[in-house]
Amino acid sequence: MRKSLILSALVGVLAVPAGAQQPTGMEAMQYYVGNWSCVGGPLTMAPSKATTTFVAEQGILRQWVSVPKQGKMKAPYSIAFAITYDSKKGRYLQTTLDNYGSWSVSVAKPWAGNTEVWTDVANSDKKLGRSQLVRTDKDTFAVTGYDTLTATRPGFKVTCKRSS
Repeated sequence: MRKSLILSALVGVLAVPAGAQQPTGMEAMQYYVGNWSCVGGPLTMAPSKATTTFVAEQGILRQWVSVPKQGKMKAPYSIAFAITYDSKKGRYLQTTLDNYGSWSVSVAKPWAGNTEVWTDVANSDKKLGRSQLVRTDKDTFAVTGYDTLTATRPGFKVTCKRSS
């Protein structure tokens, strides 16, 4: 399972009440700023606990995910993200780099409602994968990762709750 695809799923969409104007561009990513506690991971393993921090500066949303050693893990896992919006092409761009030397590049079109879909390519398998993010409320989002664009069975699931 590609860790980059799985964890890049930690980016999502804010549900907006009917009649309200949904934020656009990087404004839509302000939802994430802060600290989150997450539980989940590859479906072939026991769920793991992780923390993630988001910081927005100068048009870039930076994210750091830390998964301490637990269960059958041989070492802690960490991954860094950089997310921005390309207004000329009307899409979000994301890059990741983890402590195992894996990287990914992802894109997502702007979304409406509470669901966002990212498509990525990772160096670990060089296949196109996808992840779906759903913001269930102002303090909770869930990520489901799929190994390919057409997969119907997820390989990864995680739920994150705002901790500050």
